[in-house]
Amino acid sequence: MTRRYKGRPSAKTVARDFPFVVEIAVPPGGLGKRLNAMHAFHNQRSIQVAHIRHRHEDDRDFTLWCFARRAIAEEFAAEFGGSLQRKDHREPR
Repeated sequence: MTRRYKGRPSAKTVARDFPFVVEIAVPPGGLGKRLNAMHAFHNQRSIQVAHIRHRHEDDRDFTLWCFARRAIAEEFAAEFGGSLQRKDHREPR
């Protein structure tokens, strides 16, 4: 069973409502001020922040940011050096 904070949407809801996923590589020291800029990106456009778990591969961490509209996802990826991923971003069981 996956637990989540009260009031946060489930992974299933995020996958349905925010199908466009941008993957951002997390540098060894963390995102730092870039993370603040990513949240500001959402605030400036009055869009909800939706992201799912980080993933770890080959000693690297990635954070996944989810968007309702492809154009916004592409803009976010271009601004923060991420890559737009395929639609299926369900959390592992």
